Amino acid sequence: MEHDRYVLRQRTSDDPGTADARIRDALAAEGFGVLTEIDVTATLKTKLDVEVPPYTILGACKPAYAHEAIGIDPAIGGLLPCNVVVRAHPDGGSEFIAIDPAAMMGLTGVAELDEVAAAVRGELSRALETAASQ
Repeated sequence: MEHDRYVLRQRTSDDPGTADARIRDALAAEGFGVLTEIDVTATLKTKLDVEVPPYTILGACKPAYAHEAIGIDPAIGGLLPCNVVVRAHPDGGSEFIAIDPAAMMGLTGVAELDEVAAAVRGELSRALETAASQ
């Protein structure tokens, strides 16, 4: 079941390794850096001895926006960075899934964060679209 109310989503015919490289390039072109990387596939194999298709979570951050958001509400750090998933899609190819910054920041109820969230959403959406269209 897919819940697109809180995520941005794009599909590509690329294998997960190629998709991973493309999303990193597209994020960098929009000014995002990848601060964290979680190889969910390897973690589940190590911790639970289960096999799952390729699934990686990248923690993407654009420092200027993070600084602005933290200046508005220091507690916002609990919602940072923007997670971007690269996963093998069950129907072939890969999928990019990112948390929608507007949905995430909307949880705070802090209206001043809406403008920051909209800007991040626009740039993050472009990165996903670029990576999917290459």
